[in-house]
Formats: sequence, structure tokens, C-alpha cells
Amino acid sequence: MGSDTANNTGITTTLAPLTVFIVKDDGKYMAKCPELDLVTEMDTKEQALEAMVEMIREYAQDYAAREETYAGSPNRAHHKPYVSRIISCKEDWELMELIGVRYGHLQLR
Repeated sequence: MGSDTANNTGITTTLAPLTVFIVKDDGKYMAKCPELDLVTEMDTKEQALEAMVEMIREYAQDYAAREETYAGSPNRAHHKPYVSRIISCKEDWELMELIGVRYGHLQLR
């Protein structure tokens, strides 16, 4: 994970290893984190993001508590590096710094 310091501002940002897509669909907002295979739907984009952050934290805690089970699962074993980084976050702000949020529309083909 790299970092970038904005020119002359003193602000340092971290390149986000997790992506959350917020998509408006039929009056609701879906949040999806593809790296962890998590999805939620809420009434507002803010609620969707907040629910996803909470879901990411809870998933990481559950993974850590039952690591042997998750590590043996072919579709969950690769989550371990993400979980380790999430668990190391002491406050929500640190977790938010791990998330890159992107907004879009659902397109059915």
C-alpha cells in the first residue's frame, strides 16, 4: 500500500486497498465491496457507505474469530491480508482510509 502527499498541502493520503462501489438502483443505493464479496442496500448513499464500513469491520472480526474455517475456504482464503489490515485499525477513520469509494449506475445487459 503506497501513499501520496498532495503538493504544498501537508495532506498525506493512503492508496486504498478496498473498493466500495455505491450504485443507485430503483430509488435505493447499493454498496458493494468486491474484494471481500460484501453487498448492502440502503435508502441513501450515506447510509449505504456507513452500513458497508460497519459490515467490513464485522466481517473482519468474524473472519479473525473463525480464521481456520475462512482460511480453508477457497473463496475466502484470499481475504486474509485485507482482514489483517482491517483488524489493525484502531478507529473508524483508519478503516475509512483503506476504502476507495466510487459512484456509478447499474447497467443491465
